[in-house]
Amino acid sequence: MDDVNRRRFLGAAIGTGAAAAAAGAWTPAARAQQGGGGGGRRNVPNNRIGIQLYSLRRLMPNNDRQAVRRMFNWLGRAGYTEVEMAGYYGFTAQQVRNWVDAAGLRAVSGHDGFDLNAPDGQWEAAYEKTLEGAKTMGQQYTGLAWFPGPYTADYFHHLAERMNKAAKMASEAGLQFFYHNHDFEFSNKDEAGKPLYDILLNETDANLVKFELDLYWIVVGGESPIDYLSRDPARYPLYHVKDKTWKDRPNEQDWEDVGPGAIDFPDIFAAGHRNRLDKHFIIEHDWPLLSHPDDPDAEYKTAQTGLNYLREVRW
Repeated sequence: MDDVNRRRFLGAAIGTGAAAAAAGAWTPAARAQQGGGGGGRRNVPNNRIGIQLYSLRRLMPNNDRQAVRRMFNWLGRAGYTEVEMAGYYGFTAQQVRNWVDAAGLRAVSGHDGFDLNAPDGQWEAAYEKTLEGAKTMGQQYTGLAWFPGPYTADYFHHLAERMNKAAKMASEAGLQFFYHNHDFEFSNKDEAGKPLYDILLNETDANLVKFELDLYWIVVGGESPIDYLSRDPARYPLYHVKDKTWKDRPNEQDWEDVGPGAIDFPDIFAAGHRNRLDKHFIIEHDWPLLSHPDDPDAEYKTAQTGLNYLREVRW
């Protein structure tokens, strides 16, 4: 798509839902009407709708100042209010913060890792610098998003201990720590047959360690987000709102734009509801090109479709 046509597409998409229509006949509004229930009593506040920037990585290459600023500005014009960080693209945290602010956005959270395996006394200094970057961005939340294994009960006990220490450091820096799941925490079990994820829930300080529930990965892992959210909604201040293509293939990895997909978000949101203002709804799609093959504007369409859905959904 040439630059002129791209600008026309993006201009039409903002406020009209054209990108969602381009993604499929089953629009986010129609999906919301079918799944919302309850007479539309609750909805996602506009100031709690964000996107994980990993979803847009193809359009935000490292050291490309214009591309990074262009993406932030588009997100702000489209109607997003929050972003979740996934690195600084080769720039300083302050530079990126300036561009986020200028676009009218807020970096509410970030995936900011730390060394899980270094002995105590050797990883803390590096993590302090990571926390400084998160504070510079103005983040409220800082989280561990992934680790390479091993996926054993013994290692998860170690992980819970290390998370408690990191969370205490984050709290002292004025940040709330969280852990973001994939599928392996649920598909791997302990000797009693319980998901390893439960070790993290049970052995971490509930005040210091919160959880960002990735609604796609927990389903792929074979567990119910409704069950977990119903037990303790306050433990989950952040959602990754990510969708699947096939409802009848729960363990299959397949990605879809949020809205046209198969996950029943209204029931999930209802289960996690305490005070709607205590949640952040963060759109994510691991591979937008899977939903829009060979489309140079795949990321824009995915971002717009998800935004439209969260604006319309009721439960």
